[in-house]
Amino acid sequence: MVAALPFYVEPTDPPSKQELLKAALKLFARDGVRESSIRAVAAEAGFSNPVLFKYFASKEALALYLFERCYLRLVREAKEALGEGGNFRTRLGRLISRVLGLLDESADAVLFVNEELRRFWPHVSAATRRHSLIGLTSAFFAEGDVTTAVDRKLLVAGFWGLLGQFARMHAFGEWHGRAVDAAPQLEALALKMLKP
Repeated sequence: MVAALPFYVEPTDPPSKQELLKAALKLFARDGVRESSIRAVAAEAGFSNPVLFKYFASKEALALYLFERCYLRLVREAKEALGEGGNFRTRLGRLISRVLGLLDESADAVLFVNEELRRFWPHVSAATRRHSLIGLTSAFFAEGDVTTAVDRKLLVAGFWGLLGQFARMHAFGEWHGRAVDAAPQLEALALKMLKP
């Protein structure tokens, strides 16, 4: 039985590109983009350095490609969770569960976005920039009965900081079991922070 491809790999990609993308995300999430050499990425994929340049102009171009794919998947999960209807708490719970579900599917993808957002956000395409998780979350919080004692920007930062730190704990084995199993506890923490 053939294993399913990760979401950031296209089935139409040549096998060498598929392996390169999987190897690069693994190393970028574990070691960081700066610390991962082109040679290390190629070796992890089982190829030589020139294979990377067949598909990408540079290691940074490869990293940006992966960043946008992973970020947009996170946005898609958030939009679907918030767009399915229900009250504020239901939608918040779905949002947290969908992010944690993605963490279970691909911890490397979630960790990579969290760790490299500051570096790559200024370089994403205009199309990607139109899908801001911060803007989406801020608009969602504006719809709910959320405290006004704390600036909404800080609430958004606190919310994503909570999920980001949990993603690190999960990725580094400090949380045992499925990430999605922590959803009720993370929802309770988020509600304590958000409610008036």
